[in-house]
Amino acid sequence: MPDGASEAYPTPDPGLQLIAEGVTELVGFGAAVINIRRGDEFEIVAAYGDETGHTVEGEMTVAEMLGTRFPVSVVTELLEMSLDWGDIKFIPHERNTIGEAEGYWVADTDEDIMKGSQDWHRLDELLAPFYDDAGELVGVLSIDRPTNGRRPGRRQQRILNRFARQARRAVLLTLQREYLEERANNLLEAQSFLREANSQLGFTAVLEATQEAMSRGLDADGLYVQARDGMGGNVWYASPGLRWSADDYAGTGIQSYQSTRLWNEGLHRIINRDILRHTILHDKSPDQRKFAQLGIDFLDAVEADSLLVVPIGVETTALGHLVLLRGAGRPRWTDAEGRLAMEFGRDFGRIVLTSNAYTQERDLAQRLATADKVHSRLIESVAQELHNPLTALTTGIDAIRHEDRGSTTWFQQVGNLISRSDQLVAMVDDLLLFSRFSDPSSRPTLAVVDLTSLLQEIFEQRTYEAEKRGIEVTIDVPNHGVHVLGDRSEIKAAILRLVDNALVYTHRGGHVRLYIVESASEAAISVTDNGVGIPAGEQRQVFHEFYRGTSQAIGGRKGVGLGLSIVDRVAKRHDGRVTLRSEPGTGTRVSMVLPLSNDAASLG
Repeated sequence: MPDGASEAYPTPDPGLQLIAEGVTELVGFGAAVINIRRGDEFEIVAAYGDETGHTVEGEMTVAEMLGTRFPVSVVTELLEMSLDWGDIKFIPHERNTIGEAEGYWVADTDEDIMKGSQDWHRLDELLAPFYDDAGELVGVLSIDRPTNGRRPGRRQQRILNRFARQARRAVLLTLQREYLEERANNLLEAQSFLREANSQLGFTAVLEATQEAMSRGLDADGLYVQARDGMGGNVWYASPGLRWSADDYAGTGIQSYQSTRLWNEGLHRIINRDILRHTILHDKSPDQRKFAQLGIDFLDAVEADSLLVVPIGVETTALGHLVLLRGAGRPRWTDAEGRLAMEFGRDFGRIVLTSNAYTQERDLAQRLATADKVHSRLIESVAQELHNPLTALTTGIDAIRHEDRGSTTWFQQVGNLISRSDQLVAMVDDLLLFSRFSDPSSRPTLAVVDLTSLLQEIFEQRTYEAEKRGIEVTIDVPNHGVHVLGDRSEIKAAILRLVDNALVYTHRGGHVRLYIVESASEAAISVTDNGVGIPAGEQRQVFHEFYRGTSQAIGGRKGVGLGLSIVDRVAKRHDGRVTLRSEPGTGTRVSMVLPLSNDAASLG
């Protein structure tokens, strides 16, 4: 028992008091008291008799001794002087060197001179020490002043030994009750703390704020928690200071205690080294022996000796489980503690549910806020980008009305109008694609796509534009088909945007190269240029929607800031990825990497 397990008894413990009364009334003694250990002291919790005695503090009746304390060392020293009468130990006065020690009660009597060798002396003492299953001294029955004035004979010794055994059982039950009451009180405190915890902290934050109260409430040396996070995944948490990771935990097999089954059946599980060792030595199933060895390895890793696994849930919904640890030398988990922890699991389940609901609400609010920002940026970007070409179109249309049809100026104005119209069409195409790829219900139409022929097609389509800009474009593709499973129109749109970006940001006289590189499972479609490049600080941001970098566009205008974002989304929709490498003033390489389709059935 920990120090200060309970307050001093204002009234005697009923069960223990009955035993004290039996010793005095039925066996014939003037005083009997029962003590329970409280740390380094014994507390008198039951006292009966009509004797008056004294301590160093003064005169005191047996009844007045109730609730008083004295050092454990008094009892241990007396036991070292005792004669063994079985459960009862007799300390004859000639061996008793303690005398009237601090807190030690001695009956008042003038009979210091004994008439016979079996007469009772006032410093004679009878003690029945009580030890728990671990061998720790936890209580003692003290008996004094036989009514016949003589030391107990064999018959009285046998009866006293019976009372001693009954008293030991009663003391151990009392300690167990106190222990469980303390656990229950601490549990209620922890439950109250949890209920008052700010559920809006989120699941992990609630655990961090309450783990100390939980460990104290359940008398655990540490705890692990696995629970559903409300988003279809799991959240793992361990008490600070424990050597643990989610991977280690999953590998032990502890997870095989399925939370749903435990919750539905209202069960908890107790695991300790003895059970696991017995399984290793005697179980015929190799899988069970392997699981037991994993359990031993896990206990060694976290320096624990026993585990209590408790399901977490609400009503019919299992939400996870709680694993409580105790180290070597600590009491093993009991079913009674497991039942207390089950109630805790129900309360904790409500915390998890509330936290998950808040997390979902918070994430939804964040997504809505992000969507609102994207919407605002979209409107702003579209307004800015449409303003100039629309103004130019309006100005051009107005100007062309005043020019002679077929004149040089007239043809220049028409060319400008066509260029502005093309720019508007490209912007609208980007916006339409972005809208399509942002729709969760939109899925690519999958078919086998030959990247070799697709890249050759794009090369031919952009050759004229490259020649107008004075940029050399080359292509390097395998002499065989390179096949992926995907939506051809989406992949083509993504590659076109890579090529167009390269043309816009490359100087006249520059070079753009299109090529494909294969590996065993992937194909990378790459577009490189020796253009202006992208500053290092912007290379992550260029994939964000509506981000337009600081690099100067050459021979054209920047788009609406969706090009690389569209490429990135197309790659992800095809289980691929995009890589970028760039050096300002040297050039840029962007690659879209897609998984190869080698399925013969697909190719057919």
